[in-house]
Amino acid sequence: MPEGSFIDAILQGIDMLWPCYNLAMELVNLGPQSAKVGGRGSCPHCGVPSYFEPVGGPYCDNGTLRMVHPAQCQNCKSFILLVGRRNLATGPYLLEAFYPLGKPNDSVDEAVPSSIREDFAEALRCRWIKAYKATVTMCRRAIQSSVLHVGASDKKLVEQIDELAMKGKLTASLKDYAREVRLTGNDGAHPDKDGLKDVSENDADDIIAFTKHFFDSVYVTPARLAARKPTPAQTPPQPAQP
Repeated sequence: MPEGSFIDAILQGIDMLWPCYNLAMELVNLGPQSAKVGGRGSCPHCGVPSYFEPVGGPYCDNGTLRMVHPAQCQNCKSFILLVGRRNLATGPYLLEAFYPLGKPNDSVDEAVPSSIREDFAEALRCRWIKAYKATVTMCRRAIQSSVLHVGASDKKLVEQIDELAMKGKLTASLKDYAREVRLTGNDGAHPDKDGLKDVSENDADDIIAFTKHFFDSVYVTPARLAARKPTPAQTPPQPAQP
């Protein structure tokens, strides 16, 4: 096997099981004479900031100056795999990757109706794996489900948004948010000259922000206000008449 290809094969195999994302993890070199490394960061299993003790021995490739080392979370005792690379043959290892990285935060406020919440949560998971077209498409789906839930007629989404704005159920800013989600969601869903290749990371982040603000205004804030209203005092029972 060509030099360096063994570690490449390991990484490719792991990528099929655990997608690697660029989040915070720090390698801890155990000294200039040691090839062992530990890690420090949030555990992808338990979510707790922890130290990852190296276990067993590393696999080192002197040709590529790379190293693969298993390590164990000192909080939950689960295992991760650290991948490091040296810039110099005698220098410290720098983090190249680690596996697994965990899972995205796809939580959506419980005030959002369940079917709409599930669509938006899927959009958040798509963003996590950098599937930008899928992100904006799922945001569009969530917005259309929402305008139907609020009371729009069975029309095209652009007409539904205008209808709700005309009825006073959407403010001007919410109308603009919904329109922007619709337009960019169309780009993600339809492979035409204005579509697929033009959905960027910034587009996905903007559309998530617009969708979240829309749901905050339509569902979350009203629910919180309603929860703060005092419960009407019950009328005390009247004494029986003689």
